[in-house]
Amino acid sequence: MKLRDTCVIVYPHIGEYGGIERNIVGLAIEVLRQGHIPVLLCYYDHIQMDQYVKGLVVVKLGDHWSPFVKGNRLKNWLRQNQHSMRGMPFMFSSKAGFYAYLSRYSPYVLHYTDPPGLLAPSANPSSFIRQYISDWLIAKGVTHANLLLTMTQWNAKDLEQLYSRPFEVVYQGGVPSAEPAGNERAQNSTLRLFSISRIFASKNLDWILIAGKYLLEDRWFKEHFKTLEIVIAGKGPDMERLMGISKELALAHCVSFPGFISMEQQESEYSLADLFLVPGRQGYGLPILEALYRQVPVVMNVESRVSEILASNPWVGISENNAQDFSLTLLNYLKKLKQHYPSPELLAGLPTESSWALEIGRRSLWWTG
Repeated sequence: MKLRDTCVIVYPHIGEYGGIERNIVGLAIEVLRQGHIPVLLCYYDHIQMDQYVKGLVVVKLGDHWSPFVKGNRLKNWLRQNQHSMRGMPFMFSSKAGFYAYLSRYSPYVLHYTDPPGLLAPSANPSSFIRQYISDWLIAKGVTHANLLLTMTQWNAKDLEQLYSRPFEVVYQGGVPSAEPAGNERAQNSTLRLFSISRIFASKNLDWILIAGKYLLEDRWFKEHFKTLEIVIAGKGPDMERLMGISKELALAHCVSFPGFISMEQQESEYSLADLFLVPGRQGYGLPILEALYRQVPVVMNVESRVSEILASNPWVGISENNAQDFSLTLLNYLKKLKQHYPSPELLAGLPTESSWALEIGRRSLWWTG
């Protein structure tokens, strides 16, 4: 296929639909809106990304055990198609920077999502050696990038300390709801708590169960609410452990684990929720913004790094990075909601997927203005 007028996104490995895949969809939509062709370069795509955006061109370069072969494949494609490309290719994730360096292609933009400090280290010696080599190549990818981007000032500070290069910040956003609910939350006798994420231990979803138990034993809570409902949506390997904890805490009667839910089901859960809970440490925390678009108050861990733009917003309660403070923050935030409900006007100006994608395209020299 001969392509013209393309905006190239490089994301090496697509195994399942997650946060970055969602970002790629949003970026592709904006590229099409600007009148250009979005091209996604990857080594494999197990979920068929083009099904999510009509007009997205997915080029699978083919997987290989050798990263040097993969780097060479990326180099060959970029050089063969460089005259059809607008601006610079957008290398999405540190792993894309890894292959960008091996490809020896220039110029490129590198978007570094999660700093290494948010990733759990491996205890396997051979994995440690592989990780050391990978980190060295990622650092080379950072060194040779023409522009470095990340999602928060917190990330930028960490990454500059690590790589001795400045990173520019473009705040990520989601898709605002067409019809945000206008009703006040947590005003009825039943309190409904909602959370959605991949079900991994790193998401600290057990804190929600601990907090639920804490609420049920609190005198103030008993005076203001008769029943508690907790919905934790998503799939992942930590599901069985969480279900066991809910039984141990005698919460099985009020906790549900619906697994993967559709977009329509998500909208239904948002409409029913009184509070949206995010106890995990994350490089950003897009679901927090998506709840706020729908005027659902949020209680979150300060180490979901979108907290830096929400710290003074009364729609959000921010806890320290431990289960005890998360429970206490949840209770105190409920008390605040009962006393004074925040105005929807305070949610104006939140970053959106469209504003993020527009700025990414501008920084990548795909368009101006």
